[in-house]
Amino acid sequence: MYKFGFILILAALLAASCTRSSTNTYSPPALEDDWSVNMTLSGGIAGLMRTIEVKADGRYTVTDRSAGNTVSGELTEDELAKLEEMLSTLEFSTSKNPSACADCFVYDIEILSGGQKMLVSADDVTLGDSGIGTLVQFLRGMMDSALQ
Repeated sequence: MYKFGFILILAALLAASCTRSSTNTYSPPALEDDWSVNMTLSGGIAGLMRTIEVKADGRYTVTDRSAGNTVSGELTEDELAKLEEMLSTLEFSTSKNPSACADCFVYDIEILSGGQKMLVSADDVTLGDSGIGTLVQFLRGMMDSALQ
């Protein structure tokens, strides 16, 4: 009887530890004069590989590696101000439990400022809870617009 009770308690503890999601919340480095943000969009059924880099002065470069296409441009003052606001107020969470989505898009973001680098990654499943959804949407919109 004791053995059965012990096994039940052990099974309950194991089940509880497997379902608990562990997340950490972070903020990016403070923006200095020479900041930049890079996003890589990869995956999906078509196997996309696109990148965008935006520098503090508003210049950007978008590359579609699958199509061999690169486009450069410059953000408007309003777009740059909006991006700076997003980066300055960004708080994001990372989960230690990766999703098992095989055909999702993966969004890798790197923010460089003042010699500090911050990396964050999410996919279509984890994006909603990551805190970077608005930033991804903004950068992906720029990317799609530039590549049209």
